[in-house]
Amino acid sequence: MEHHVIISPAYVIKAQELLAINYLADDHPRPRKAEWINRGTDQVLRPTTTAQLLRTLYQPTDTPSIQRLHETAGLRVEFRNQTERDRFAEGFEQARKELGKRRKRVVTAVFDDREKAEDAVEQLVKHGIARRSISLLCRANQFIEAEQAWPKGHSTSTVAGVVTTSGVAGALLGMALLFVPGVGQVAAVGAIAASAISSVASVSGIIAATGGAIAKMLTDHDVDGVSAAQYEAQIKRGKIFLSVDTGEAGDIRERVISLFQRLGGRAAPAIIG
Repeated sequence: MEHHVIISPAYVIKAQELLAINYLADDHPRPRKAEWINRGTDQVLRPTTTAQLLRTLYQPTDTPSIQRLHETAGLRVEFRNQTERDRFAEGFEQARKELGKRRKRVVTAVFDDREKAEDAVEQLVKHGIARRSISLLCRANQFIEAEQAWPKGHSTSTVAGVVTTSGVAGALLGMALLFVPGVGQVAAVGAIAASAISSVASVSGIIAATGGAIAKMLTDHDVDGVSAAQYEAQIKRGKIFLSVDTGEAGDIRERVISLFQRLGGRAAPAIIG
C-alpha cells in the first residue's frame, strides 16, 4: 500500500525581510504552519539554531557563521491551498515595499541628555511638524522622577500605562511606561508608544522575546536592524532616541537631519562612544 505525502503550498520569508509582516493587510491568509528553515537546503533549523537566529537577527555582526545564518534562514509558512498561498505572497510583496518606503521616511538620532532632546522636540513642533510624527524612547528615569509611582492596577512586568509628566516631550506627545527585562523601566513617547506595546513582529506567535527587546521596538518603528541595535546600546547607556516620520510633512527630511545635527543628535552608524 502506497503512502502519499501531501505537501502543503508554502511561501518562504527571508529572515532579513521578516519585519514586512507588520505591513500585511489585516485580512491576509493565516498560515496553518510556520517553521524556520535553511533556504538553501530546505532543512528545518534546530531549536538551538533558531534561538541563535532570533537572538542575533537585529544585531550587527562580523562573525561569518552568524552572517551566513542571517542570509540563508527563512520562515516557511504553509497554507491550506494554493489560492491562500498566492494571496499571501502578493500581500507580502506589497508589505515588503511598504516597509522600504517607511524606512526612508523616518529620520532618527540619539541625544546625550533630556534637555537636548526636549529642545529638539520644541524646535520640531515650531517647524510645524505634527506631534503624531514625533517619537522618543529612553530609560524612564530620564523623564520620570525616582519617586514616581506606577499607575494603579499595572504591574512592572507589563506595559505600565500612560502617565503625565512636566517634561515638554511628555506633555506634548504623551508617554507610556514599559518594563523591559534586562533594562528596567522604559519610557516610550509619542508615535512609538503604540508600536512598543506590541513590539515583536509575529506570524502565529512564531517569534519569541529572545533578547534585544528595545531593538525590536525600534525595528517595528521602521528603523533598520543594524541601526536599531546601535541605538539600543545607546539607550541602555542613558541616551535619548528621537525620531520623526517625515511622510506626512512634505519635503522636510533634510531639514530634520540638519536640525538634529545642529542640536547634537547623532545618527547610526555614526554613533561614537
